[in-house]
Amino acid sequence: MTKEEIEKEKLLNELSLEIKGLKKSNCNNPFNSKNLSPKVQKVLKEIETNRNHSWAVEMYERNKNNLSKNALKYRGTNITYGEMFANAYIYARSLKKLGYRKKDEIPICITNTPEFIYLLLATSFIGARPNIVGDWFAPDYLKKILNTTKSKYIFIDDISYKKIRDIIKSSNIDNVICFSITDSLGKKGNPYIKIDSLFHEFNNNLKNIKNENLNHIIDKNEFIKLGKNYDHRCVENVDLDDPFTITYTSGTVKPGYPKGVIQSNRSYITLSRFKESDVSGMPTMKNLTVLAHIPTNTHMELSCAISDTLYCNCELALEPFYSEKFFPYSILINKPNFVPASVGFWENLCKKLSFDPSFKKLKLKYLMIPTVTGEGLSIGEEKFLNQVSREHSFGSEKLPFPFSPVTFSIGGGTTESSGIFVTLFKSLQEKKLNHLIKKETLGLTPLKFADVEILDTDKNYCQKNEPGLLVANSPCEMIGYTDNELNKTTHIIDSKGKKWLKLGTYSYKDSTGRIRMKGRLGDFITLSNNKIIPFYSIEDVILKDTKNVMSCSVVNDCFNNIICHIELQPFRKKSDKHIYNGIISRLKDNFDDELINKLFIRIRDNKESFPLDPSGKRSISTLKKIGIDDKTLSFNEFININTNDNNFHNQKILKK
Repeated sequence: MTKEEIEKEKLLNELSLEIKGLKKSNCNNPFNSKNLSPKVQKVLKEIETNRNHSWAVEMYERNKNNLSKNALKYRGTNITYGEMFANAYIYARSLKKLGYRKKDEIPICITNTPEFIYLLLATSFIGARPNIVGDWFAPDYLKKILNTTKSKYIFIDDISYKKIRDIIKSSNIDNVICFSITDSLGKKGNPYIKIDSLFHEFNNNLKNIKNENLNHIIDKNEFIKLGKNYDHRCVENVDLDDPFTITYTSGTVKPGYPKGVIQSNRSYITLSRFKESDVSGMPTMKNLTVLAHIPTNTHMELSCAISDTLYCNCELALEPFYSEKFFPYSILINKPNFVPASVGFWENLCKKLSFDPSFKKLKLKYLMIPTVTGEGLSIGEEKFLNQVSREHSFGSEKLPFPFSPVTFSIGGGTTESSGIFVTLFKSLQEKKLNHLIKKETLGLTPLKFADVEILDTDKNYCQKNEPGLLVANSPCEMIGYTDNELNKTTHIIDSKGKKWLKLGTYSYKDSTGRIRMKGRLGDFITLSNNKIIPFYSIEDVILKDTKNVMSCSVVNDCFNNIICHIELQPFRKKSDKHIYNGIISRLKDNFDDELINKLFIRIRDNKESFPLDPSGKRSISTLKKIGIDDKTLSFNEFININTNDNNFHNQKILKK
């Protein structure tokens, strides 16, 4: 054995002894629902009895007989479960040496690299709480978060440090533990550097950073050395219901100021357990490679990508760069079987596969489970994505049979409810005759431990197809927001006296009982007769023609103009004028003149598409801020132009 292998074995043995020495205890889950099946209740009880420990201990217990298998994949470097846990254990000792203790908050701003995984596990081992921030947060907000942690250190990668160093210097943080995104590259370096260099910098910037701040920067080797000089116990007794993470919402409501959400160990462990095939009834995740590319400050990334993958003994492909334009290349580099990503990211990939000559002949046979997460997916968008996925043989080398017309798995849920609608392998469950015939989109099915309802304005349960407020009750809902003021309005008590977590979205149950999310509660216009028109009802009318209309987002600007942003299907068969006249007719047939006179139409070119937030979701705030631009027409202008023979865009140019 080499010196490194001997050291790894020593660390793993010490970690194993510490975990064996933990105090074993049961816990009482306050969650109780009569709607749960006996099988589900049995699994929840088993979690309480046998898994009352930290997330990191759970990951180790799940993989202690799996240590030689690949856990992480990073730009040509493979890292086994044994190497991952050994590194995490030395990181835990280093954290202890720095003075971190159970319940302390540790600020982290690191992208998807092996070092982030080690640090996440290490923080969990010692019972501390990672507060994972984004470098895109508003400066004043980020400074406030850093100060609130009361930490003397921040853990950050060299790319993010360059973006927020001035904020760090103005905060109460004294020292920086800085990792390079190149730290885990193999001896031969990055074999994909030519592709990477087309989009971003993949260099080690630590030398330059240290030259700027000689006394305040600690690199990876110096950090690890701290742990080698620590010989006390570091794995702590932690309960299922103890706080584990602070992550952040997408920030779509208030850009730059996402809400901080506290989640428990129970949330992550329960989610992962209920995605196993013996509980879910879905195919096993065994031997899959999962792409981790969503920002690490999101609960979605930590739960659906990182936790689920490690829980099921799979391989996690780590992508340090989160970019819509780079996403297609990340798919080619990492060759993942399962990928959670936003609608915008998938649409960009599918357009590239359809229209870029260098991509048109590619077959992504390994891409078995492409999953849309974080936002709704219209029927038109689903049709386009599914058409492209079939043409490019998505998943064909992994599947023993063809996909049904519903190829894309649809994920959903919110950070607050811990992604209770995220269901892997959903498309494989939907090979049913009615979907084969109708080719309709699918709603969201809650995981089996979650109780979900729709409430009307009187807090009564809505009937099927009746929209109302989406509420949930499960063992995986958040402990609360970091802002206590927000916690005052998180729950609602229905007319029968039951307490629910409010999810803040219009929704309804369809005829099959699945959940259809229809947009935020505040997105509506009130007419002079006090009639309320939700924006989603306008979108639904426009999207009736899914063969020709792919996407629609209705927003109001600061002047309360109602703007319908429309993108047509890239493979539409009808003329644009024919499609526009269909939109006009449907709107006039379904809404009265008062609403019609408030409408504006903005056709978004397929190359232009929609702007995205840092989270990757469609940026409604940007659309609102832009308001009426030079490509926007009032509804009457839209009618007048389309009654002529001239092209819509040419007419607009002439008009200007």
